[in-house]
Amino acid sequence: MLVNTSCALVFALGLVLSPAGAAELWFGAATADITPKPPVPLTGNSSVRIARDIESRLTANVLALESREGGRAVDQAIMVSCDLCVIRPGIQEGFRKHLAGKLPGFDLNKLFIAATHTHAAPVIQQDRYDEKDYGDAMQPKEYVPWLYERMAQAVVKAWKGRAKGAVAWGLGHAVTSHNRRVVYADGTAKMYGTINTPEFRGLEGYEDHGVHVLCFYDSQKRLKAAAISMATTAQAAGGNKVSSDFWDDARRLIHERHGKDVCVLGFCAAAGDQTPRAHVSKKSEDRMCKLRDLTYGKEIGRRVAAAFDDVVSVIAKDIRADVPLMHRVRQIDLPTRIITEAEYAIAKKACEEVDGRKTRLKTDAWTRHFYGLVMERYLAQQKGGWKTYTMELHVLRLGDIAITTNPFELFVDYGVQIQARSPAVQTFLIQLAASGPLPAYYVPTPRAMAGGSLNDKLFTNYSATASHNMIGPEGAQALVDRTVETINELWKPSAKQN
Repeated sequence: MLVNTSCALVFALGLVLSPAGAAELWFGAATADITPKPPVPLTGNSSVRIARDIESRLTANVLALESREGGRAVDQAIMVSCDLCVIRPGIQEGFRKHLAGKLPGFDLNKLFIAATHTHAAPVIQQDRYDEKDYGDAMQPKEYVPWLYERMAQAVVKAWKGRAKGAVAWGLGHAVTSHNRRVVYADGTAKMYGTINTPEFRGLEGYEDHGVHVLCFYDSQKRLKAAAISMATTAQAAGGNKVSSDFWDDARRLIHERHGKDVCVLGFCAAAGDQTPRAHVSKKSEDRMCKLRDLTYGKEIGRRVAAAFDDVVSVIAKDIRADVPLMHRVRQIDLPTRIITEAEYAIAKKACEEVDGRKTRLKTDAWTRHFYGLVMERYLAQQKGGWKTYTMELHVLRLGDIAITTNPFELFVDYGVQIQARSPAVQTFLIQLAASGPLPAYYVPTPRAMAGGSLNDKLFTNYSATASHNMIGPEGAQALVDRTVETINELWKPSAKQN
């Protein structure tokens, strides 16, 4: 285990930081360009695409935090936001190993990586698709070590460059997401389903338009870094070019208005059933984009930047330097979604069809992967296994706000539960973060699970079927409860760094 020597000294001396006590906040920030040179294979779709052009640059944005009391370190955190689709299994663990020895005094277990979920980012697992290699394109096995080195340079710069500063936070609003699950008269649901039909009955669930803003200032109260969390994925643009989607436009506008050196971390809150693209108002949305002479991705970026401007102007009245930082890291076990015998039979048949096909389809690897997961889990169950899913949970307290992570595409209802039950004035949610040894995928509600079954080769209800759910509603409720319990710990008068 990697040990934080500064924190070990704090423990030895028995220093305790009361949540209400004054503390110095130190922070550092840095940005790395993680855009590979095309051609590059892109992930996020059911088949691989080879990008030969760049629409917008991909970045990794780093925020290093440290709380000090009496000149001694009390707690710490490093957050990394990446313009990637997801943080695949092993990526975070590999990056921590890559950083070993490079951050004296920092506990690497208190670093986490999160993805913005752009579907125009590089493949980072060599065997993700059918191809054994990707021709003249940059191979994932080449990109990942290069990615590590670029991110490491930014992490080291942020950690070594930390200085005494201040923080402010606030809540804004922007329509950046819509529920993407369409419900029909017979009770079925489809992701991105057709709505111009008499059978259409509505969208399945809630939409969260909150824009959570966290700003960091130097000793002269100049804005140096910002973290923004919203319940939406970076899927407004799409296409076959490398792209950070709407985050590129949001950052560009923030830089124009607040300084080109402001480090902007973009995070995706609970949004497993959300998409930036509108269904019901699509025609009118498209018309407004044409009148503004903007693509839809640029329009979303405009909305994010506008919400940021609004919040920053207000929270400037409440910039604080004496806030405590407390950071808990937990390995928690969640009950898994159990695979039924019927689901196993469906998955087995589908895999046999793929394996027996003489002419391969572009989507075969994707289909084989997800149905194969169903088979593997069922067989593990038969041997007494596959009972729990282990994940890494990060919960931070920074002044009156809480920050929580999870590795899933968590449906928005669960995020709402965490925010509603949290004792914090404001709770920032970060999903697609801190991945473990197994893939995470979607976490549906009971209502979503009732909308379809695995017996659908088109995966039209894939976000709520066994093929794409490592845990179900029971596991999700356990995640909500453990997250809230950990937040509550940090609001107890006796809370201290650990």
